[in-house]
Amino acid sequence: MFVGDERPISLTIGTAGHVDHGKTTLVRYMTGTDTDRLEEEHRRGISIVAGYAELTLPGGRRASLVDVPGHERFVKNMVAGATGVDAFMLVVAADDGVMPQTREHLDVLRVLGIERGVVALTKTDMVDEEMIELAALDIEELLEATGTKAEVFPVSGVTGEGVDHLLAALDGLAGGNVHDGGAGDGRLARLPVDRAFVLKGIGVVVTGTLWSGEIRVGDFLYTTSGRRPRVRGIQNHGHPAEVAHAGARTAFDLAGIEADEISAGDVLLSRPVPETRMLDARLRLLETAKPLRHGVLVRLHHGTRDVNARVRLRDLDELPPGGNALTRLRLDEPLVIVAGDRFVVRSLAPQITVGGGTVLDPIPSERRPDPMWLEALESGDVAKIAPMALSRSPEDGMTTEELSLLLSVRPEDVESATIGMPEITKVGGFHALAKETKAAEQRLLSALEKRAKARPENPGLTIAEARVATGLSLRLADALMNEMPEEKASLTDSGIVLAGAGEAPPELVAEAEAVLQKLREAGHEPPAMESSPAVRLLLKNGEAAAIGDKLFAAKDAADEVLEEIKTICRKEGEISLGGLRDRLKTSRKFAQAWLEYADKEGVTVRTGDIRVLTRRHR
Repeated sequence: MFVGDERPISLTIGTAGHVDHGKTTLVRYMTGTDTDRLEEEHRRGISIVAGYAELTLPGGRRASLVDVPGHERFVKNMVAGATGVDAFMLVVAADDGVMPQTREHLDVLRVLGIERGVVALTKTDMVDEEMIELAALDIEELLEATGTKAEVFPVSGVTGEGVDHLLAALDGLAGGNVHDGGAGDGRLARLPVDRAFVLKGIGVVVTGTLWSGEIRVGDFLYTTSGRRPRVRGIQNHGHPAEVAHAGARTAFDLAGIEADEISAGDVLLSRPVPETRMLDARLRLLETAKPLRHGVLVRLHHGTRDVNARVRLRDLDELPPGGNALTRLRLDEPLVIVAGDRFVVRSLAPQITVGGGTVLDPIPSERRPDPMWLEALESGDVAKIAPMALSRSPEDGMTTEELSLLLSVRPEDVESATIGMPEITKVGGFHALAKETKAAEQRLLSALEKRAKARPENPGLTIAEARVATGLSLRLADALMNEMPEEKASLTDSGIVLAGAGEAPPELVAEAEAVLQKLREAGHEPPAMESSPAVRLLLKNGEAAAIGDKLFAAKDAADEVLEEIKTICRKEGEISLGGLRDRLKTSRKFAQAWLEYADKEGVTVRTGDIRVLTRRHR
């Protein structure tokens, strides 16, 4: 039984080019796979959606071929297919030469940052040498005009002529490629969904190309809607597998999700990533585009999604052709997008590719773009960016995974860059500014000292009070308290207490014993007294009970009265103020206080002028 090749994909290659230039035929010859998988594609003879095939290169490496559609009406699908690839194979037919979609596809590849690739000059079996040379010159002029470096290979997808040389060139690209997708390093795994459907006997199935990380059978994933589907099965390029590596064309059999809860355009993630309606980016305009005005509405393509976006240029009225600028984009619909992602921008009328960009800050916190922050992000210098990132929300701290996502680097790169930095400290699982955590610790210790002085009988703070005292977010405050040295403070069942302040002072204990003796002697008619530290110590230790305003009784006396109330109610079915007053031979004031205490303790419940026992005491 074939169980699939578990080796990671070394190279994801996007084929691009004008309609009917022989992309699908060439891919079929190279891989044996027909990437025109829809009935409509076969009927019309053109590719409508991206097709996928696995290619074994001459050196034994695995590559994934993405055969993107060439017709001008399907450029949207071309963008979706080309996003996430490592290298291109631009296909130009020798009998046609460079055509409009050839240029636009090359523009899309450029703005997506796909700079390495080859050109396949196809259909050489249909023309003479002179036509081949003219087409090759046409291609070289296009490459020179766009600053693209790529070797041209005359080939035939029918006879196979020249294909060996083309494959050798692709093998060379794979040899210089690092496409491990962060396997095993904790990198975010992300799969933009291009198809979602129900397969009889299996259930919900989604397909897409895994952009990064790795996903295994049994993993629980996240959707943007908050669902947690489990991966029940995996196929890589149609073969069963236990793990999906970055770059692989993947199908997941999902459990725990309904068909109407996921669709094309959604994203499956190994951990939650917030959606955004606004992002800061470096936007680049193509040399052939018209000037881009500040405030113009464009169509932004990212992965398998496309949304309208409003362009907010920084300090510019318009961006000239070939220019670039730091730009804020406001999205009409939310997207899952992370730092370092590439996107394509197309005009709405006419619908043509005008540029693209690189995401710098996917969730900007400032009202206006901060150029210093964005330029730091653009530099990729983790040691420079990390302190700035933490200072933008100093009370919150950031996990290694959060910094990794923000900086678009591997988690271990975050750890290695921040370790030993004097301005950054690690508190629990959070990176934080050292000066901020030191100040927060001092605020907490000061609050504990103040509490110990004011309330020696109960010197600790509750966790909620301690969080407020630190001035930090809940999660960072808890991490700080958990790592507090015992010589400074320690956690208790009820909160946190200053070191050495856990036991009541001997003089307070002696005072409390004297008060307790007085209360015991008073019985069910205790004297009025203030809530002093001694009284509060008795309450804390369970030796006294608060029965009314400035009325405190010994706990054993309070228990006796409650038992008396229960006895009366069980015998008479109820108890009144007068009835308790007469039974205790006391005043109305004390009878009233004791009945209210019984209500508070859940022994009785008031009904008009009488009380009856609650159900658990009957």
